[in-house]
Parts: sequence; C-alpha cells; structure tokens
Amino acid sequence: MTRRTALLLAAAFPAALRAEDENARWSFLRTNLSVFPGTEKIFESDDELFWKLKSGLRAVACAERIAEQEWPFSVSTDEHGRRSTPDAKDAQRTALFLGDSCTFGIPVDDHESFPAVCQSLMPGLRAVNAGVPGYTAFQGRVLLEQLGPRLRPDVVVLTFWVNGRTVWDHLSDLEHHELLAAERAGDLSRHRVTRLVRRVTPGDRPRLSEDEFAAEVRTIIRLAREANARPVIVVWPAATGMDGGPPHVRQQLLLDIAREQNVAAVELTSKFRAAGGRALFVDPVHATREGYRIAAETIAPHLEG
Repeated sequence: MTRRTALLLAAAFPAALRAEDENARWSFLRTNLSVFPGTEKIFESDDELFWKLKSGLRAVACAERIAEQEWPFSVSTDEHGRRSTPDAKDAQRTALFLGDSCTFGIPVDDHESFPAVCQSLMPGLRAVNAGVPGYTAFQGRVLLEQLGPRLRPDVVVLTFWVNGRTVWDHLSDLEHHELLAAERAGDLSRHRVTRLVRRVTPGDRPRLSEDEFAAEVRTIIRLAREANARPVIVVWPAATGMDGGPPHVRQQLLLDIAREQNVAAVELTSKFRAAGGRALFVDPVHATREGYRIAAETIAPHLEG
C-alpha cells in the first residue's frame, strides 16, 4: 500500500480508525463472551499474548450458557495468573499444560480441569494449568518462551487445534503480533489503515493457517526439548467425531507431527467414543466433568518418567 493510498483511506474512514483498538484481538474477545457470562471478569489485555488471565482471582462465578441450558463453574488463579490446581507441596516433577479453554477447563471448577485431575492421579507431580480460553498454538509458543526458563518443567503438554482454524477479523495471530509491535514503536497510522482495509475486504484468513499451526507446534516441541522437558501432544476430541469418520485435518496433522518428531501423542477420540460419546460434551468441544476425568486418566500415564 502506498502512502498516498493510506492517506486517502484514512481520510475516508477517520471514525473507524479512531475507534480501532490497538489490541484488536483483546477487543474481539471482550465482545464475544456472552455465551460465557462472568468470564469477562477473569481476563485482561496483554501486549505479547493479546490477553491473559488475571492473577489472584478467588472463586469468580462464571457459566457457559447455551439456549436454555447453563453450566455454572468458578475460577481461581494463582499469583502468576494460572488457573488454580490443588497444592502439591511434595512434588518432585512439574508438568506444564499449554492449551486453550479445554485445558483451562470450561465449564468445570478449578480442581476438575484435566491438568488438576492429572496431578491428583500422579503422586509427586505438580501440574501448572497454563490453558487460557481462546488461545492458539501461537500464544502457547509465546507463553512457553515466557514460562519455560522460570518453571523449568519436566514435561510440556500441548493441547491445541480448535482455535487456530477460526476466522476472527481476516488477520492471523502473527500479523496482529507484528502490528502491535509496530504500533508500540509509534508506527500507528499505516498499520491501522492496513487492518481496516483487511476488515472491509474480508477473506477467509484463519488465525493460523495449517502451515503456521504446524510450525508453532514444532517450535513448542523444540523449545521444550531445549529446556530438557519431554513434550507430549494431546489430540483433543470433538463431539462431531463421536459418530465415526476420519479425524479433523488438524487432529491428523498433530498425529503426523508426533510421528515425525518422535513425540508421545495422546489421541482422545477413541476413548471418548468408548466411554459415552456425545454425552461427554456440553458443546462441540468442551467436556463434562466426566469427560475431563477420562481425558486425565488417559493422559496421566504419559507424564511418568
């Protein structure tokens, strides 16, 4: 885009440019939480991760509401903004769980998330639930870069695929990250115009393309190994997969990467099918309490050693 074109567009859409939030990812999340009442209280903006969980939360009342059904749950976080798990004072090993709302545990209480249940099943294990609703593998990789040197985990469990395929505003997570960095450096107008143009000329650009998703997963595996942690890939199931048929293309991609990288892959679809199928889901991807327990029982044996 030439400078002249940018100036013409800026003149044509001044109100839209003024209203544009510098952190558009955070703005989009805030305006799309109506199905999860109460969760608007648990997030805050972040320059690197777009948003994150607030620290020091104590039993914030939340819910998932679909049609006339509601599943209440409460959220607590530690001083670092990680969803609370029971104390593990005598822990000898640490497992860092990176993921989205399925790792976080919508719509169950803190101790019922699958990382928390894994900890209860594995004496000597400390589970760090770093799952955050809405996260993609891009945000998981950035979070590992932040947390890895401090936590020094023995195991890194990654559970991503659902959010990266979604289309938010026709910009990728990587593009948003670059735009935010440019805006912090003072280059505001050109990038805001670029973002506006992409929004008024929409396409089908997902938050992560399949190639970008695969690259982020491989980078998480590499970073874990460089930190002397063992990576484990969890291939999260979907309700649509309970009736048979092939896996989603991104589920299959995770299985392929696991074979390629010689990484343990925990495939949960067959377990869910055998244990109750669609009855283990409250929506297309989030599990019931029983579903999360089955996930933990399947994942826990891969955390040993």
